[in-house]
Amino acid sequence: MKAFHIASFAAIATLQYAASAPIREGSQQIVFSDQSPTASNIRKNLKKAEVIPDVLDDFTPSFSLNITYPKSGFTVNLGNNIPPSAVSSSPDLAAHKLNDSLAEVVSIQIKAIDTNNNNDENTPPTRTLQNINTTYTLALTDPDATSHANPTMAEMCHWILTGLTAGHSKPNELMSYYPPAPPPKTGYHRYVFVLLAPKTDSEEAFGGLKKPKERPHWGYGKVGKGVRDWADDNGLTPVGANFFYAKNKKQ
Repeated sequence: MKAFHIASFAAIATLQYAASAPIREGSQQIVFSDQSPTASNIRKNLKKAEVIPDVLDDFTPSFSLNITYPKSGFTVNLGNNIPPSAVSSSPDLAAHKLNDSLAEVVSIQIKAIDTNNNNDENTPPTRTLQNINTTYTLALTDPDATSHANPTMAEMCHWILTGLTAGHSKPNELMSYYPPAPPPKTGYHRYVFVLLAPKTDSEEAFGGLKKPKERPHWGYGKVGKGVRDWADDNGLTPVGANFFYAKNKKQ
């Protein structure tokens, strides 16, 4: 399993993870350009696709997520369409900090960001993570299983990658990558990546996360239960999200 690391955290605040097990030949880490999406644009797209509120409560992202499938070359881009055949193996991740002020890496703070571009007076606060010891968790969920019109299996847990920290620590797959494969005649599914962090800097970041009992409903046994419930039960909060649409060829 390749290492996940924050490259020069105080300077560029970029989380990087290059493909979980097995290690693939030619796999490359993805680094954000200077033209990352803004927090307001990410939030706008999440709300437009009803990821907020179907999957997550309203929040202001403090990270943008660049998720690329190196074997197929497809990149997740806030609601683009990707064929299921292109996402058969786990992706690479880079998460770029959206906070403009990176002067000091001292503590986890609650504050709204992107105030210059967001005119929504009801913008929720974000957890701005500036603690170099913060441990992150990446989750992938499908709120449209079995279909968007009839989500009897939703949410479906597709992946939980934990232990993502600064430095060169190795991540742990709490739930192995389960490739998105929407059934025939079920239309488009939203596949949502969520980056999670501890709710407070005093909480244990990693080591006590509970593995879902099963993938459907994230083990809660009730339609609509999912990553939001699991995160809350484990003391985690979303700090970033991205998603794509996929559907079976047979419709």
